[in-house]
Order: sequence, then structure tokens, then C-alpha cells
Amino acid sequence: MHKYELMFITRPELDEEKLNGLRERVKALIPENGGENATVEHYGKRRLAYLIQDYREGIYTVATFSGNEETVKELDRQLKLSDDVIRHMLINIDDKK
Repeated sequence: MHKYELMFITRPELDEEKLNGLRERVKALIPENGGENATVEHYGKRRLAYLIQDYREGIYTVATFSGNEETVKELDRQLKLSDDVIRHMLINIDDKK
């Protein structure tokens, strides 16, 4: 298994209940698809460097986990389908070394 870092930006007008639900869904998807050791950190609302879907701000969340190719593919698919996520990025942090 490789270590991964997932960063996703959600719409700035999301209420706390929807935001926590999305984070819990992401955290639950990881072990369901062969991953483990998921930690999720909330970075808060920040100004974007450029407009994304007409938004100037977004709510940042970062998750780190260990997983395989199946885990990564399913997370990527689910985040693309979500209307609340305006941008996401998944990187293999083993490759950083």
C-alpha cells in the first residue's frame, strides 16, 4: 500500500452539517475500498488564487491515508460526482521522497 494525500475544496456556502457529512463520507470510502489509517483535517475557508466555477473562496479539507489503486479510483470517481466539491487533487506522498 502507498500513502496518499487528498485535498478537496468545497463550495463556500456549505453549512457545517453538509460539510461534516461529506468529510465522513470520504473517510468511510477509504476503508470500504481497501484503504486504512484515514485522517481528515479541516483547513477552513480560504481565498482561491483564481476563480473556480465563479467562486472566489472555498472550504479546504485535507485527508491522508494508505491505500491501493482501487481506493484512489473510487475516491476520485465519488469526488467528481459530488456537486459540492469544486476541485480535488490526490497525490502519492511516497513519491515525494
